[in-house]
Amino acid sequence: MTNVLSFEWKKEDYVTISGMIDESSDFSELFKKNHEVLFLDLKNIHRINSSGVRKWVLALDKLKDVEIHYINCSFSVVDQLSMVPEFLNKKCFVESFDARYVCENCNTSQTVTLVVGFDIQAGEKNYTDGPERLCPNCKQKMEFDHNPDSYLFFLSNLSNKKKTAI
Repeated sequence: MTNVLSFEWKKEDYVTISGMIDESSDFSELFKKNHEVLFLDLKNIHRINSSGVRKWVLALDKLKDVEIHYINCSFSVVDQLSMVPEFLNKKCFVESFDARYVCENCNTSQTVTLVVGFDIQAGEKNYTDGPERLCPNCKQKMEFDHNPDSYLFFLSNLSNKKKTAI
C-alpha cells in the first residue's frame, strides 16, 4: 500500500484513484480536461485524514459543474461520506461501495461491493441493517459488520436521481 495518491485513467471519463488522501494530495489531474461527467473509482483509497478531506472538498468545488460518480467506495471513503456532508456535492452520485459481512456460524468474513439502486436503495430515512447476504461457505445468513445507522448514513441524503451509465 502506498501513501502517494495516484491516478490511472481507464477511459476518457473514468479514473481509478489510489493511495492516501492527505495534506499533500494533488487533484490537478482531474482538472486537466473539461469533463461533463467523471467516474471516480475509489476502491484503492485506504486512508483519508482531516487535511485530505479539506483538499477533497476544495477539489470538488473546482469540479462543481461536473457530474461525478463515485464507484467502488472503500471503507475509508464511506466513513467520510457519512461524516462530512461536503464530501459529496449536488452533482455527485454514489454508485457502489464496500461493506463487510461476517458469518457467525463458520467465522467467515467477506467484503462485498454493494450497488446503490440494486443491492440497497438511497433516500431512506434510516437504515437498520445492510442488505442480506448468505455465507459463501455454509450458506447461512451473514451479519452486516458495521453500525448501519452510521455507516449507511450517507445514503439517507442521496436521492434516486437518474444516473448515467458507466
